[in-house]
Amino acid sequence: MARKTANDVDSSLKIHEKMCEERWRTIYKKTDSLQASVDRMKLWLLGGLTTIIVSLLTLIVKTAI
Repeated sequence: MARKTANDVDSSLKIHEKMCEERWRTIYKKTDSLQASVDRMKLWLLGGLTTIIVSLLTLIVKTAI
């Protein structure tokens, strides 16, 4: 097995860095997409919870009157 030179290692590291940079870019895009989906779901859940609470309060007030 031939011994690697500093230039070989440098070349390998540059290739590795470019590949990792592209992988991280892809991961960040997917993470941003997932975060947007989670934020939309949180809004729907908050809206549903608000509807349930308002409905229950309306029933309590109507029953009390």
